[in-house]
Amino acid sequence: MPNINFNNSHHIHFPRISIDGSKNMKLLFAIRVIRELANKFALFFLPVYLFQLGQKISFFSNHGLTSFQSGMVLLAGFFAITRLVVLFTLIPAGKFMKKYGFSASFMLSFLVYAVELISLRFSSQNVSWLLLAIPADGISTSLMWGGFNTLLSKGARRSRMGKDLGFMQVLLNLTWLIAPALSGFIIYIFGYEILFSIGVAMVAMGSIASYFIDFPHEKDVISIKEFSFWLNDWRFWKLGFSIAGKAIYDNAIYIWPLYVFLLLGNTEKVGIVYSLSFLVSMILSLFIGVKLDTEIKKRPFFVSGGILSGLWFIRSQILGFWSIAFTDSIDKITGNFHWLFFDRVLMNRGKGREAFSYFTYREIIVSLASSLFWLVLAAIFLVSSMEWNGLFLVGAIGALMSLFISKKHED
Repeated sequence: MPNINFNNSHHIHFPRISIDGSKNMKLLFAIRVIRELANKFALFFLPVYLFQLGQKISFFSNHGLTSFQSGMVLLAGFFAITRLVVLFTLIPAGKFMKKYGFSASFMLSFLVYAVELISLRFSSQNVSWLLLAIPADGISTSLMWGGFNTLLSKGARRSRMGKDLGFMQVLLNLTWLIAPALSGFIIYIFGYEILFSIGVAMVAMGSIASYFIDFPHEKDVISIKEFSFWLNDWRFWKLGFSIAGKAIYDNAIYIWPLYVFLLLGNTEKVGIVYSLSFLVSMILSLFIGVKLDTEIKKRPFFVSGGILSGLWFIRSQILGFWSIAFTDSIDKITGNFHWLFFDRVLMNRGKGREAFSYFTYREIIVSLASSLFWLVLAAIFLVSSMEWNGLFLVGAIGALMSLFISKKHED
């Protein structure tokens, strides 16, 4: 909560907004925000786009699937295969990063991301373009996040990790505040194709920013053999279980806009709902980040995890615009604390000589959990009567799994 000076009670003392002053840290923040801006503009409604595209594919209907099932199968198949591509390209991408440096890897990641967006743009005329978009998505992910999280963990000081992550969350919330509503209106007026084109322009900006990063080449060696060795440590299994939980939760929340779209009927209303919820939670990220650096008790973390899990059951009962907006606002407010706490512990645990291995193997766990999630999702809608309630149950389980994360000395 903000500190209020009762001698001048109309003055609220906001936390000082700053990050570690190095050029590289500022560039990392810029790259993260540009990437998220492209994601939210171009890919926020990707589940809706793939669902609608799947409904038009005669192959599925010819094999007895309903229009709804056809959309869900294409959606789940796209992301499941994408994550399998990530799984098989992470080690080669890590070796590329080690040999050519982080800057080259990030630039190439943005370039491949542009290929994905261009492929998605043309997939509305010919679905075969998805065969290029899927591997492009996977390779782009492999070339980016293991290295990015390694640099962020090394660059941020342990004593102010919460502040840095909190400030980054504010910047990301700003993009989330603007992008969903604006992209929803753009789709309504111009269609999906223009969004993918805007995303390509943003990706070009990210590639330029990546060029100026000047970190030393990574010396840590990654391999399947080392990953197998790490799996012999039960503490790594516990950490991996919590990482898998967050991946499951993130995937469930990513598909939530499709459910809202089916309820509200158009993209502009969905965008407005999400922008409103991010507006409510944005400023709280600053205060939460500062608080985490001074008080890191786990009890509020457990409470917030329980709330996030419970909200999935509430979602199964809501139908109207304002009930959706209210539920999403509670989710964002609670999630701001919960996931900042989670990320702070995750980042601090990654500090050290083996940071690159740590974050690369984290991506392996995320990919395994995500692939499983999308396969389970397809099965729920194909053979189970639970349908959306099944998705909500999986999302609730993911939130509870994240509670297993702990600091090294608490294991």
